[in-house]
Amino acid sequence: MQAIDKWAARVLLLNSGLALAVSLGLLGYPLADGEATWVFGAALLGFIAAVLSLRRHPAGLWGAALYYALQLVSYTPLAGGPGWSLKAGVNVGLVLQFSQAIVVINMVAVALFALTLLLLLKRIRA
Repeated sequence: MQAIDKWAARVLLLNSGLALAVSLGLLGYPLADGEATWVFGAALLGFIAAVLSLRRHPAGLWGAALYYALQLVSYTPLAGGPGWSLKAGVNVGLVLQFSQAIVVINMVAVALFALTLLLLLKRIRA
């Protein structure tokens, strides 16, 4: 199982590295100031969690779980008003349209969040 731990940490490192590049304006379209700050914060959390995970520190998996949890769902109300969307790194979404809002479920974050929780449970039980 240690190979899966390393693979998950490397994927997190790549994912958060891409998000850092996007938040700094090196990749992708320019982000608004407020959005860039959130993406930068999430990417930095993911990057630190990846380094800690590669060193087998328990806080690394907790940080990875938080990093992916922030990206699980995006919510955009159709009538305007506050919404939630944090896309840091790779994002493949399942779009659900309702009469009042659009909800996007990030399937990559769901899969990696589930893997992180499984690794966390395995480490807690060991």
